[in-house]
Parts: sequence; C-alpha cells; structure tokens
Amino acid sequence: MKKISVLCMLLCVAMLFCSCGEEERAVLGYEQPVATLVTAAQYSDTQSYLSCFTPEAEAEYKNSDSYNEALAETLLTRGEEKTELSYKLSSKKELDSDGLKNLEKSYKESYHKNVTIKKAVTMTAKLTETTDSGKLSASREITVVKIENNWYIFGKVIEKFDLSQKG
Repeated sequence: MKKISVLCMLLCVAMLFCSCGEEERAVLGYEQPVATLVTAAQYSDTQSYLSCFTPEAEAEYKNSDSYNEALAETLLTRGEEKTELSYKLSSKKELDSDGLKNLEKSYKESYHKNVTIKKAVTMTAKLTETTDSGKLSASREITVVKIENNWYIFGKVIEKFDLSQKG
C-alpha cells in the first residue's frame, strides 16, 4: 500500500511539472495597453481599442473628421478566413526624469492639459496578423505612459497598422 501511495505521489508531481512548461507569462502593467489594443482589434471592439490611448487622444480622435466608430473592424484583413493578431514587444527602455518632462511638455502642447507622467517606457511592438493565406506584420515604436494609476499608449490614436507581407 505504501508503494502505491509513493507511486501515485510521484506521478502527480511528474504531471505537475509537465503541465507547467508551456504556460505564458503574465502581462506586465506597462505592456497592458498593447495587449488590450491587440485583443480589441482582434475582436473588433473599438471602445476598448480607443481606451488604450490617453483620454485626450481618444477625445481628439472622436472629434476629428477621420473618426470611425467601427475603427477596430477596419484594422485587420477580414473575410471568411480566420484571422489572428499577435504581438511581441522588444527593445524596452524606461525613460528617465528628463524623458518624462519632455513627454509632459509634448502632452501639454498637443492637448492643452497638464499631466504628471509617473513612468514611461518606449518599446518596439511587432504586430503579426495570421490567416490561412499567410502572415502580414509590422513593427512600430510605441511609448506607454503611466498617468495617475493607469497605463496608456502615448500619442495619437493608431488608425492603421500598415501590415505588409512577411518574407
């Protein structure tokens, strides 16, 4: 009986270790706006997509001539094929106090509002759209900022991903 108990225990431990290998890591706070942006584009959720950007950038876009309430539906190739959008972040760099001040100054010039940016990170985001026909991808530098307790993508609303054929 003791041998069976030990054997069951070893089997349970082995299963535990085998099942943990492919688990994705948690999304870090500053990565969340990009993760949300990709998910919102994938599911054609324009409101969630716009909420990834600062409130002033979102308001500016909504008041612009190019405003499209179905923006998220236009970002990917849609059709009868299944479309999946994924992302990979690289070259992450946290900005120093001078960089934060420059972003605050730029924000005031763009939106006529003072904000305190607690943290900011610049990174390269590689977006890849995968369909049955192949893959399209694009890379762009993105800056995310922490204003109050929320992380946002800094700058104007991204209206187009500019995806191209992956070679």
